[in-house]
Amino acid sequence: MKKILFIIVPLLLAGCVKMDYFESDSMNSASLAANPAAAIYTTDGIYSMMKDMSEFRGSTSQNNTFTRQYFLLNDVRADDICFSWTSTDPFWTSAQYMDDANSADASYMWMSCYKMIYAANSNIAGLEESESPSEKNQLKGENYFLRAFFHLILCNLYAKPYAFGRDNMGIVLRIGTDYSVTKRATVGECYDAIEADLKEAIRLMDPSTRRHKGELQNGYASKEAAQALLARLYLYEGEWQKCIDISNELLGTDPSKNLEPVVADVFSKASTNKEVIWCINITDGDIAGIGGSVKGLIGSMFDSPDGTQGRGWGELYVADPLLDLFERYPQDKRYNDLISLFGSQAGLYIYWGEIDEVNGGLNDVSVYPTVVNATTTPVTIASSITDNGDGTYSFTYGGKAMKAIPDNTSSKYSDDFPGYILNDGKNTRCYVRHRMPTPIIDSDGNPQFEANMGSVRPGGYPTWFCNKFSVREGSAYELNSSYIMIRYAEAILNRAEAYAHLDDPKAIDDVNIIRNRAGIPTMSAGNMGGRGYSNLVDMVLDERRMELFYEGFRAIDLIRNKKDINRVYPSKTIAEVIPYDSPKIQYQIPIDETSVSGIPTNPR
Repeated sequence: MKKILFIIVPLLLAGCVKMDYFESDSMNSASLAANPAAAIYTTDGIYSMMKDMSEFRGSTSQNNTFTRQYFLLNDVRADDICFSWTSTDPFWTSAQYMDDANSADASYMWMSCYKMIYAANSNIAGLEESESPSEKNQLKGENYFLRAFFHLILCNLYAKPYAFGRDNMGIVLRIGTDYSVTKRATVGECYDAIEADLKEAIRLMDPSTRRHKGELQNGYASKEAAQALLARLYLYEGEWQKCIDISNELLGTDPSKNLEPVVADVFSKASTNKEVIWCINITDGDIAGIGGSVKGLIGSMFDSPDGTQGRGWGELYVADPLLDLFERYPQDKRYNDLISLFGSQAGLYIYWGEIDEVNGGLNDVSVYPTVVNATTTPVTIASSITDNGDGTYSFTYGGKAMKAIPDNTSSKYSDDFPGYILNDGKNTRCYVRHRMPTPIIDSDGNPQFEANMGSVRPGGYPTWFCNKFSVREGSAYELNSSYIMIRYAEAILNRAEAYAHLDDPKAIDDVNIIRNRAGIPTMSAGNMGGRGYSNLVDMVLDERRMELFYEGFRAIDLIRNKKDINRVYPSKTIAEVIPYDSPKIQYQIPIDETSVSGIPTNPR
């Protein structure tokens, strides 16, 4: 791994214990003031630390990267991922809401963020600003931005949303380099400090001083990044008009011009395309620095190019509720370009979930239209699946004639795509997919999706992969991508949601900018009801779900809007609806911290 210049920390208790820094120079705030050029290296060190493996609790592993934990900790709590089986990866306890104060992934994230906050604090203290736009101002502004960014991440993961009250316990707020006192600030105090940092970042940075290094132009914070993050902060605070005002400054008179025309290019060309405001740039050199293995990258968790765990873990699949949203309009470019079914072929495939009495999840009960082969003996799962031409599908299962019929109950999705239920007298939700894997049956009678009987993960769940993190244009490595942290599509949807909360129909205009790029029909006040929406907020939240899936937003979008997290769909996680105010949602403060500083952890 490349050697990174970090500021030596005189106090190891920089927000938590065991704050091990990679020391390469004796650089502190005083020496930075005397040698401002060194701040380039110390600031770049923070960017590097976000993607490099760090030693944690005496060992180094591929789990120990900020980027990996950023996406996993945010997304495994939500309702867009199907877990096909239990896992030895630390994410499993987070996915099951069974994490505790010793959980490795949440503890690493706490430590990692505070290390980078300390480095930003030292840079801020050591950089003197000038009266006009300059590189020094830009660097100081970047550090204000980074400090705000890490504090906001910590608030999202370890504290209740701002909408639940300003006086709730927040996180340890670190402004400056005096770490003599460690206490949890209130949520309101944290948000006030983040807002102040972002305003200072906006003041200091200027488009003329934005840093570019060849293809890495999106890999550095900028004034636009600070504006976009401030809009996100105002949205989370419920400051609707402030969110709109700062978004207007950022987006200009024609927001659509900020979008990349080709959806797939947003992710494959993240370091250079115009839609990305800020990304953590991952180069081939970065992968070589972690041993040349892609298995430490987040893309390896969501995808496996050959369907085996030899090339990507492929443990986390796209869940059925999100697929149903996309299947309202199968031509959606996000659906076609960013989601793939491993081993897909022509034909129909029907399945539903039945409760697993052992672990509480919903097992996948599958119906295929063909005879499939077991290890030695042919096994017939269904004699046929017949398209009746009236929107229903007939099949035989367990010796009974059954139908999948459009859902016209109150739980239907929309007139465009109501979804399907079984005619079993219980209105069991089922899924009819017009693409299917090619399964075989193992000796226990379970469907598997790969010829060696191993499948990507056992359990029989269809392997819908997320490809957002799979392909970086020009990379020699599979499953490589730069990690997008802020992009203009989110900024447009932030404004759309703020308009929606004000019941302003301009929310529809912003949503349609996103839908036009996706190639699907636009929304209007007249067609919203038939598409399943009684209000603007729910419409915007669904569009955020489709546009920003797996980018770390879904869980916080639900709970800050006081909406429960519904995980009752085929998956190995416990089939349950998690109330938005459940104390299980916030991660525990690590024991590494509480055992030394004595700050209170989160209640359970």
